[in-house]
Amino acid sequence: MEQRQTVLIDSLERGYGLMVVTLNRPERRNAFDRLMIDELREVFVEIGKDRSVRGVILTGAGPVFCAGADLHWMGSESVTMAEARTDAESLLMLLRAIDDCPCPVIGKIQGPAFGGGIGLIAACDIVVARADATFALSEVRVGLVPAVIAPLLLRKTGLSFLRRYGLTGEPFSASIAKEAGLVHEVVEPSSLDARVDHVAELVGRSAPDAVREAKVLFRKLGTLSEDEQGKLAVETNVRARLSPEAREGLRAFREKREPVWPGAIIE
Repeated sequence: MEQRQTVLIDSLERGYGLMVVTLNRPERRNAFDRLMIDELREVFVEIGKDRSVRGVILTGAGPVFCAGADLHWMGSESVTMAEARTDAESLLMLLRAIDDCPCPVIGKIQGPAFGGGIGLIAACDIVVARADATFALSEVRVGLVPAVIAPLLLRKTGLSFLRRYGLTGEPFSASIAKEAGLVHEVVEPSSLDARVDHVAELVGRSAPDAVREAKVLFRKLGTLSEDEQGKLAVETNVRARLSPEAREGLRAFREKREPVWPGAIIE
């Protein structure tokens, strides 16, 4: 995959089709501008088309995960309404590209996250953060509104949390982020690399088609009625049970060995 100016793309050395995507503007605390938004979206669109990729780790270069939008870019007094709309729509497309990525996206939060950076976290499937990481929905403190990231945050944390911290801009800790559901695991700084690698390896060892289908199922369930949920659950169960992956997985379980997933590409 072609490298970008503001985003680094690497393969995890352990293999299993795992990629590492790194926000790479450490001199700007990984704050995103128009170029980074476009490049990061392009990367996730490409990953979504590559069935050899079985999991993605999203992290930041340097001590800050993401400071949100670059205020030098956002603060341009010459911006037109059309340009502002295009920028907002581009950010929305980026968040959707991460959220809709067919394989699991693991957020590795190695430092603070503010504003739109929290939107990136909310788009991830699994999030592991350092215990000393801090967070803030800081938009209202500079006259902005956390509007584009709000739908994802509402789904992830609920309205009460969004009101509490989105209306005040007050910083909150990793433990509060975990209580709210924004973060799944909080670990000591020295344990972050090992813990994220372990979670990524669990994803990589699992049946790739089953993981992708499970992600689609979980997303759809939240939009359906109870009857529709039941029908979709039954259809998915039947399809998975009769799949080549299930046959291999169950056979490997009986034979007490690691499964070799049909069609899986191992680096």
